[in-house]
Amino acid sequence: MNIPKIADILYEKIAEIQSRIPVKLNIPINKSVTETLSFEDALNEAQTDIEYNAPIIDPELIEGKTGSYARKTKYPLVSGSYESVYPRLSQTQIQELMPRINAAVEKFSAEYGVDPLLVRAVIRQESGFQPFALSTSGAMGLMQLMPETAEGLGVSDPYNIEENIRGGTRYLAYQLDTFKDLELALAAYNAGPNAVKKYGGIPPYEQTQNYVKKVLDYYELYRTLEG
Repeated sequence: MNIPKIADILYEKIAEIQSRIPVKLNIPINKSVTETLSFEDALNEAQTDIEYNAPIIDPELIEGKTGSYARKTKYPLVSGSYESVYPRLSQTQIQELMPRINAAVEKFSAEYGVDPLLVRAVIRQESGFQPFALSTSGAMGLMQLMPETAEGLGVSDPYNIEENIRGGTRYLAYQLDTFKDLELALAAYNAGPNAVKKYGGIPPYEQTQNYVKKVLDYYELYRTLEG
């Protein structure tokens, strides 16, 4: 009977795990090494590497205690190696944060004169209510603020729920006031106001056109649910 080598089984298991996670496992590829390395040790070594390189969730941010957060943040302010490993909260964790998110949406929607259901629709499309979301272009947080946009809006911590929603709602209100049209305002929020002005309407970008449609769909859904 042909009995497979331990190293071959290990390679097969590693390949299976690698196919299901976005982070490359830092495991030796030298067979002479892997033959003496147990599967459990290999996984522990890889897990240590992943935990070391991934951004760290500050418990104070989840709990709403933001006084010292700015000094301790380890999130990148621009895109880089973290796009695929930013901390994604579970649906249970998101639900626990929803009272805080909803309170911020209500507060800043009233302050800037924007329908809170529209703000929720934008958040749903931008980040799926993930407060630590980071796009490949560097957009951050619930309402996916670019670094320069966040700075211009006075947002010092884009991963803070209240600051992000304040900045994003203010920016959305500005687009609504500028273009006097919901679809154009959403297009400007996504692609930038200069692109909307350049094309005299929704830019011919597939991503932006899909974005506007999806936000409007979520907006209509929230309005229907609201009754």
